[in-house]
Amino acid sequence: MKKVLAITPIFLLLAACATNAPMNSSNSTQAQTFTCEDNAKVTAAYVSNGKLANLSLTLPRLGISQQKVSLRQAVSGSGTRYIKESSSKASYEWQTKANVGVLSIRSVNDRIYKVNCTLKK
Repeated sequence: MKKVLAITPIFLLLAACATNAPMNSSNSTQAQTFTCEDNAKVTAAYVSNGKLANLSLTLPRLGISQQKVSLRQAVSGSGTRYIKESSSKASYEWQTKANVGVLSIRSVNDRIYKVNCTLKK
């Protein structure tokens, strides 16, 4: 009887490993469009595993139209946060929570442009 009890946890562990996880494509994206201050627009396409956000930025105040930027997920206290740090041009940060987003761009000379956005319905 003791042998059966000793083998049972191993059997359960092996059975759990053999269970098929649901198939989910890690490359599928979900796009969201945000309208922002200064007539700006951010379209964010998130890779399904949440590790990457591909942004399309239209920022008239900066003279930017449909600029593509890829950001990686970073630690966030609340909501989600994506960053792209670059020493040659600019650093980007995109933070979202519920239907609100904030885009921050820091230039090489430490000038910061920040715009508040709302998810377009």
